[in-house]
Amino acid sequence: MHVFISYSHTDTTFADKLTKSLEQAGYEVWLDSTDIQTGTRWDDEIVKGLNSSETFLVLLSNKATASQNVKDEIGYALDHGKQILPILLEPCDIPFRLRRVQYVDFTALEFTEGTRKILTILKSFNSNKDGTKEIKQEKLMDPTTLATAATSLLAPYLAKLGESFMEEAGARLPDKVGKVWETIVSRFKGNPTASSVANDLVKKADEPDNQDAFVLQLKKVLKEDEWFAATLQSILKEAQGQVSNIGDGAVATNGSIGVGKIEVGGNLSGNITIGSNNLVNENRSNRKKK
Repeated sequence: MHVFISYSHTDTTFADKLTKSLEQAGYEVWLDSTDIQTGTRWDDEIVKGLNSSETFLVLLSNKATASQNVKDEIGYALDHGKQILPILLEPCDIPFRLRRVQYVDFTALEFTEGTRKILTILKSFNSNKDGTKEIKQEKLMDPTTLATAATSLLAPYLAKLGESFMEEAGARLPDKVGKVWETIVSRFKGNPTASSVANDLVKKADEPDNQDAFVLQLKKVLKEDEWFAATLQSILKEAQGQVSNIGDGAVATNGSIGVGKIEVGGNLSGNITIGSNNLVNENRSNRKKK
């Protein structure tokens, strides 16, 4: 299979690394830095590269989505029925026509894991005999549920940080929890009301009114932007697997988390703190404790 990679030159390092991984897996990759020869017309060579490739990978970053060249390549690939696979490198404004296309989220995955996922999808493209070019995302949570889940995860951590760490809240949070916060705050930029509500949550995260206001603003954004909703849901799931015990009204183990009214299910083992430091030491499997 021939694969065309579209990207901003600010993301050249990632593009080169991905190209090497794909070529090692047996794919022929078209990349402008290696496939456009000196003295040839750049735009003609791009079209040739697109025409010779069955699959179009686009590396999405703020620079890429602002690039007219990348936009033109996306439009050409869509108009000519290429199999499309967006690769999300950072939270950014996704082109409207790509928002219902399956993507790989490298903001929530290590490079090796993300590349493995790309190869799995490329294999499915290769064996796709019915001509379908788009693979739908997993079912999204409704905006209210997703906004509430994200807020419930973040609030106890933000309350621990306090107002003095407002400017660096994302960096002070556990890695994947921090990504949840940074993804939301990045999307709130340019929206004074939403940004103000986020600041209020950091100042007094344990205030129910601040949590409710944050949920409301987040819910509005989730309703407007399905791509953002899918991205946040993916990152949130990663964070829920990482989160650790955080105090009153919260409980967590690998793969299980509850905040507020506690309900723990699944395969649980080790020391688990429930409510106000009530310790459970025994292994539990397929049972619930409230």
